Amino acid sequence: MFTSRRARREDFKIIASFPQSQDEQFYMFPRGTFPLDPVHLEEVAKERLHPTVILSGEEIAGYCNLYDVEADSRCWLGNVIINPDYRGRGAGKFLLDTMLTTVRDELHLPELHLICHNPNTAALKFYHKNGFIPYGLKEMVDYKEQPIIGILMKKYCEPC
Repeated sequence: MFTSRRARREDFKIIASFPQSQDEQFYMFPRGTFPLDPVHLEEVAKERLHPTVILSGEEIAGYCNLYDVEADSRCWLGNVIINPDYRGRGAGKFLLDTMLTTVRDELHLPELHLICHNPNTAALKFYHKNGFIPYGLKEMVDYKEQPIIGILMKKYCEPC
């Protein structure tokens, strides 16, 4: 049902429309503003690895990228967002599996890490269900300057 490819310049305007609230935008892109600026999102993607979209037909169903690669160790998953029309329909799992395959087969790294904000219960449940384990906490502030916790999670990239 889904396919993947590298994100293109014209994709970022569409991706920027996915966050449905300031909270969602913050969870996806803490350094961004609401509404999300597609130019800023594209600039950040240029600094990262494998900015990836998943597609349902020709429609973008989700987006994310990788950053902070540590040779022979790990990298981090960032800017994860699913098109509201595809939430609960397997798009998130497909996007996550696509990135795990990239980490394992292209980057040859044993671990994928991420930070999930403690108020984002749906994402915490999703990552846990998909094999990510928490291993630490990071004190942060949200866009309202309120304290929150970033939960550090990781998954081992298993061989085929």
